[in-house]
Amino acid sequence: MKATKHFLSILLLTFLFASCTKENVPEINVPLGAYDNGILILNEGNFGTPNASVSYISNDFMTFQNSIFLSVNPTKELGDVAQSMSFDKDKAYIVLNNSNKIEVVNRYTFVSLGTITEKLENPRYSLVLNGKLYVTNAISNAITVYDATTYDYIASIPLNKTAEKIVAANGKLYVMNGAYGYGNRVTVVSPVTNTVLSTIDVEEGINSIEEQNGVVYVLCGNTTKSKLFKINTTTDAITFIESTTLKGALNMDIEANKIYYTAGTSVYVMDLVATSFNETPLFSVTDNSWSTLYGFGVIKDQIYTADASGFTADGVVTVYSSAGVILKTVSVGLGPNSFYANNLK
Repeated sequence: MKATKHFLSILLLTFLFASCTKENVPEINVPLGAYDNGILILNEGNFGTPNASVSYISNDFMTFQNSIFLSVNPTKELGDVAQSMSFDKDKAYIVLNNSNKIEVVNRYTFVSLGTITEKLENPRYSLVLNGKLYVTNAISNAITVYDATTYDYIASIPLNKTAEKIVAANGKLYVMNGAYGYGNRVTVVSPVTNTVLSTIDVEEGINSIEEQNGVVYVLCGNTTKSKLFKINTTTDAITFIESTTLKGALNMDIEANKIYYTAGTSVYVMDLVATSFNETPLFSVTDNSWSTLYGFGVIKDQIYTADASGFTADGVVTVYSSAGVILKTVSVGLGPNSFYANNLK
């Protein structure tokens, strides 16, 4: 009996020790590569010249590096006009518009994993949904579909209209039918049947589309007004707010419960549930003609802006706090156009 009690006491102490030890051991965040826990900056490069590049800056701003694709893959050119980038697990898909290709890399190490070229005709934007890569194409006005693992071509979905930025919500694809201040429609596509379900009319000057909490937000701006549309992705019914005072709204990004957008040389912010535009700037940047605010994004309440310097010199990226205070300024590649969080999952 004493031996049994002694054994049970030892067993209990063992479990208590193991439990305490497990709870007290700190979780170790093992880096997945040189470029995790930071921001990737996509630089278009000059049209007609294969000098597109990607820059990296760590979340704490202590590490910064230009041309990371070339650094890791010295025998490969990234390509001509880096238009956009999308992610799936540990992969990044870099869309090269004028090169008619997509470079696939490990998002954390930037080691090249492959190149997609089939059926691409001026590719613009992409996303991965249910193991498939969907790519919009400017010349064919179609979405091309690929296996996200093997990169094999699967199908094309003709839109018969401009195919630009693309988001997914509620099992459907939503594609902007406009660019550069022109266009007033969104096409809804079924990724199950690879067919067009419907089109939604918005305002002339469609320029940004985002998905948040199952709702699709579409920003339009022209010389007379700005409009923000909200698409109920269950019914595809729309509601909107507008301003005839704030004109030409552009460059929308959504972070948490805030919508950030630009107009002219100013950055604005409003609540996700706002019933009217905020017309008071959070801050303004120096006017540098058309290349001012060429790139824009919000990541973890920090606002990233890019001046393309007229594509005659290195672009300049400036990071602001949510209060509009400058946190960091760096020189990047030619034509910085977008920013992507690249954090450990």
